[in-house]
Amino acid sequence: MKSSVQPLALLISLVCCVAQADDLSLSTPRLAGIDNFRDVAGLTSAYRTDHDGVMRAGVFYRSNALTPQGDDLAVLNTLKVTTVIDLRSPTEVASQQDSLPANSRYVNVDLIGSNGAFVIDLSKMTVGDVDTMMESGERSFVTSDYTRQGLGEVFRELASADEATLFHCTAGKDRTGWVSAVLQTIAGVSQDDIMANYLATNAYTAPRINATLSTLPASMRDTYGALMGVRANWLQAGLDQVVASYGSMDNYLKQGLGLDQATLYVLRGKMVRYLSLPGQTAFSGNAAEGAGLLNALQDSALSGRYTAYNYYLQNAIDTGSLAGVEKQVGGQVHADAASYLLRQPSRLYDALAPVISGQGMQNEQSRVWLQGLSSYLGTDSSAQASASSEHTNGAMVGVTYRVNDRGAINGGLAYSHGAVSSAGGEVKTNTTALSLGGRYALETLDSGPWLGLQGSAGYIDYQSERHLNGGLGTASGDSNGQYFSGRASVGWLTNAATLSLTPALGVQVSHLNIDGFQESGSELALDMAGVNETQTSLTADLGINIQPQTAGNWTLMPGITLGYERVLNDDTTASHGTLYGFGVDQTSAFGSNNLYKAGLQLSASYRNVTVGTRVNYLTADTHSDGVSGQLDVAIAF
Repeated sequence: MKSSVQPLALLISLVCCVAQADDLSLSTPRLAGIDNFRDVAGLTSAYRTDHDGVMRAGVFYRSNALTPQGDDLAVLNTLKVTTVIDLRSPTEVASQQDSLPANSRYVNVDLIGSNGAFVIDLSKMTVGDVDTMMESGERSFVTSDYTRQGLGEVFRELASADEATLFHCTAGKDRTGWVSAVLQTIAGVSQDDIMANYLATNAYTAPRINATLSTLPASMRDTYGALMGVRANWLQAGLDQVVASYGSMDNYLKQGLGLDQATLYVLRGKMVRYLSLPGQTAFSGNAAEGAGLLNALQDSALSGRYTAYNYYLQNAIDTGSLAGVEKQVGGQVHADAASYLLRQPSRLYDALAPVISGQGMQNEQSRVWLQGLSSYLGTDSSAQASASSEHTNGAMVGVTYRVNDRGAINGGLAYSHGAVSSAGGEVKTNTTALSLGGRYALETLDSGPWLGLQGSAGYIDYQSERHLNGGLGTASGDSNGQYFSGRASVGWLTNAATLSLTPALGVQVSHLNIDGFQESGSELALDMAGVNETQTSLTADLGINIQPQTAGNWTLMPGITLGYERVLNDDTTASHGTLYGFGVDQTSAFGSNNLYKAGLQLSASYRNVTVGTRVNYLTADTHSDGVSGQLDVAIAF
């Protein structure tokens, strides 16, 4: 995938976020028989919260007692209300039982104790007396052991509910109003919006209150009207008591109600959808893709539940940092591994060069050879990808047979172990490969022009581990695949008095196939798409060998090798994974069309035994540098 796709994906993500931000309107139905029914998310539009969040509609509803009329119950069913939490006392419940939505779960948690019994004589009370009484009632939500125990149970029930939950008391204003205000505080709604939502009871229930007051003596209307509605100073009394008793709402929730941080994070995850995550707008490349996935997962089954993801994300919101998970979650290491495997045939052909030429052999002579190989390549981090490293160790055994003056053929069996590391992940590959090839000279293999053809095929065992920060665990994967490759070359061997030159040009095609697989071991384990990539490249090599020198019984031949490879495909390799239907693309750290190689080699021959060694330096355009080395032992017979 071209790197230009990533800015497009980021743009689409930002456009979607803007669309979400613009569409905050709510269409919560009004119920004829349950007039104080409304969404905790807001009145006519969803409330904004701290940290660029928006309240989610349809999660928590609040109301007065469930006395539906007409199609009220049918409406509740369409809202998928599956849990009803009744905050009333047993006496209140017995006097007016709820009519429940179909297949809903009913939970009764009494918040006031004493079976809800208290006696007041409104005829002897003033509006000021009502204020004093109701302020005291709000404070009791903080000071009463019985009430706090019940509230803790209520919030745990709300956190554990699967779909929409409705909580209510008798009038849906005091006990219900406190629970709603606390929920909105957990969500990060502003104090002004919390108070406006609390006071909305007066507007929602005005027709019913006015009808009731019209039947009362004029002397009782002010007092009774005050009691039937709500006043800002009542809720404020409770909020002030939180600070007086516990210092903060967080302390009240944890110390007073016994709620743990995980439960608070579940409640907030249910209620709030964050439009952007900490630092998200500044990320680019793979990190932007990863942050986009973390953002999108807010709309998955992992969010608003007791999951490692939900705890991580909510904590990231609080701390203002994604803790590097944005670089790890997308699985960049899989893109790096694919890039590495596509370049392995080139390393194989470079390693074979000293032992397959047929030069210096007699006609109808065979040379059996054994090679030990090791290499390293590191790529620095960039704005697009995290740094990566590649390690390879392997061995190859084979034979070269010189048919006559003009022709030689070869075959070999290789095994290599590779380890690719990046962005908290590691892929280990074990490759068994077969190589076959031949060389044909227009005059003689020891001088003049020649044509070469070399092919290889290998079976790849692929195992991966990705370690994720933030308590998200380790995602492990297991797959296998194959590669097929061929290189056609043309070269010229020129001998001079003190040295020989062998320039060569070639075309190489490699195809890599890795089966798709499902990672396991982490909630953020990805379903990785398979790799099916073909890479074409042009190669240019120059071998410079100094004429043989004698050292005792040994004949020494030092040399220099220079090489260049130009990849004709995209400079990076991509991976694609999905999680809960959300896709994430990553590009490899190695992103160069040009690879340069320079090496020193030395061979020593004694009778029919030749020992050789070679060290190469590798570099590319994108701050990629490495070194490779090999040791050869050959016996001619």
